[in-house]
Formats: sequence, structure tokens, C-alpha cells
Amino acid sequence: MLDDGPALEVVGISAFDERIYREVLACPGIAVQELVMRSGESSGRIQTSLSRLRTKGLVSRLWGRSPRWTATNPGTAIRSLVRGLQSDLDRLTDTADQLEAAFRTVGQDLKEGGQFEVLAGPEEQARWYVRLQQEAKEEVLTFDRPPYVLDYHNPVQTGLLRKGVRYRTIYVPEAFDHAGALDEVGSLVKAGEEARVLPALPFKMAIVDRWLAVMPLDMDPPLTRGVLIKGSTMVVALVELFERLWQEALPMWPPAPGDGAPEPAGDPGRGEEQKWAELSPEHRRLLAMLSAGLKDDAIARQFGTSPRSLRRRLRGLLDELNAETRFQAGAQASRRGLV
Repeated sequence: MLDDGPALEVVGISAFDERIYREVLACPGIAVQELVMRSGESSGRIQTSLSRLRTKGLVSRLWGRSPRWTATNPGTAIRSLVRGLQSDLDRLTDTADQLEAAFRTVGQDLKEGGQFEVLAGPEEQARWYVRLQQEAKEEVLTFDRPPYVLDYHNPVQTGLLRKGVRYRTIYVPEAFDHAGALDEVGSLVKAGEEARVLPALPFKMAIVDRWLAVMPLDMDPPLTRGVLIKGSTMVVALVELFERLWQEALPMWPPAPGDGAPEPAGDPGRGEEQKWAELSPEHRRLLAMLSAGLKDDAIARQFGTSPRSLRRRLRGLLDELNAETRFQAGAQASRRGLV
């Protein structure tokens, strides 16, 4: 008996039928009763198996008073089955091509009515985050906070800023905990991004042209599921939330003197107001970071100094401004329109 283990399942031959086929192949002209004795199976099961093998073209029944069975040429029979399987696979491939074309048509026409699409896994969320920006014609609104599906470098933003797409981003202080993040935001601001900071954000999201939005469904890392929202009232609500928080947020880089900062007031308190109005751009930036709640380590990295040196520098600034605490200094700077 030839028995190298099941090999024909790929062309639709079960392990049992292959076992019977191998028996017939090894003993041309074998009778059903002999197959029953060799296999230990019932006559009915053997007959059914032989019928299936005959339909597949693997065996044929010999003429005679006592039914006997012989195998057809294995090479010819099996190659015929493979050709049939290949034909089925070709039809399946054609169907896959048609379905893919339909998928791309639906996927590229992003403005076909309001709908939601669940995005599985951080990779899919990252892919859509980049794709939505590439679809942007006018504006991208972003809540930026950890955890992230990409690193802090946005691969497409600078190019889109150059093309005139407006970017407005609200950050949280934790967004600048890793080295290089503040430098990256500084580069984006120079390229045209409008950046502000809030102590906290409820979630992270990106909105494109006030029509499309992508956001995670939960904020626990890793971000296993997200949602793509297309042209629905949910996007309208998210835009409204963004605009309200934008008004509350503080600019990352404060205005320079003459760019909107108030002039010194009249005689009462003129000396104190003069101090505030004459703050250097560096001190204005430091106060903006304090007001936004950035940690000492993050601010120190941005100024290229140590946290200890930063605290000494900050103490001198507070004394100069007659402010008791960093919070008080940041609040007064915000009230005076300096940050």
C-alpha cells in the first residue's frame, strides 16, 4: 500500500478518498470486498468513496460479472483536477479585482453622505490620519495629545502648509515630554501652523475641511480602534468643540511687541506696566510655556539649559515682575495679552 499521507485535499479529495485511491492504484482490478478487508471500512462507505473518485476521473470500473476497479493515469487525472482548480482560482481572482475596484470607488469618494467607519488597529488609524490630510483643500483642525499612532513628526504637514492649507492645532503639555517635540512644533509654526496649548484635552482628533474627522474610540494605549466620520452632524459638533477650546487655549509663541500686545497704560502703575511691555521675546515665550502648563524639563530642553538653571532664571523673572508664583506670572501675562 502506498501511503505518503494526504496530498490531494487541495484538489478536493478527502483524506479517506485518497486512502482508497492509493489502494486501488497499488492493486489494479481490485474488488470492493478486498478493499473492505484491507481498509476495515464498510462496503457502503467504500462504494460511496469509489463513486466520488470516479466522478473526479481518478478511477474507472472494469466490465465483468464481478465489479472491479482500477486507477486511471494519475498524472493525467490529477493535472486535469489542477486545471479545474486553476480555473476556479482565476474566476475568484477576477471577482476579487471587481470587488477591489468597487472598494476603491467608494473609498475615494469620501463625500458620499454621512457615515461612520471603524478603523481596526493603530496602523489603520495612522494610514487614515495621513490620507485625510492629503485630501485637505482648506483647513486641518487637530487635538494633539498622547498616546500616538505616529511619532511627533507629521510626514505631510509642511508640504500642505506650503500649498496654503491652514493648520490649527491645540496641544497639551504632555505632547512635549519627548525630546525634539518642541523643536518640531517650532518648525511647524515657522512654516505657518497656528499652535495653542491647553492643560488638558478630552480626546485626540483631526478634522479636515470641516467635513471629515478621524479619532480613536478610546484613549487607552495602544489605540486599538478608531472611527472615521464623514459629513455628519457629529463632525459639526466636533468643529464647534474645537472652536470653543481654541478660544480658551493660549498661543504657543506669544506676539512680539507691536503685534497686538497692549501699550503701557497711563500714569497709575506705569512703571509696572512698562516692565511687562518691555519683556523680551524670550521672556514672553517662557511665560507662554508656563501659562500652558509645560513641565520644567520640557521648557529647559527648548531653551537648551538644565531644569535647575531654568528655575533660577524663572525666579529672577518672577522677582522682576513682582509675581509670587509662576502661575500668577502666567495669568498676568495672559491678561495683558502678552501670551
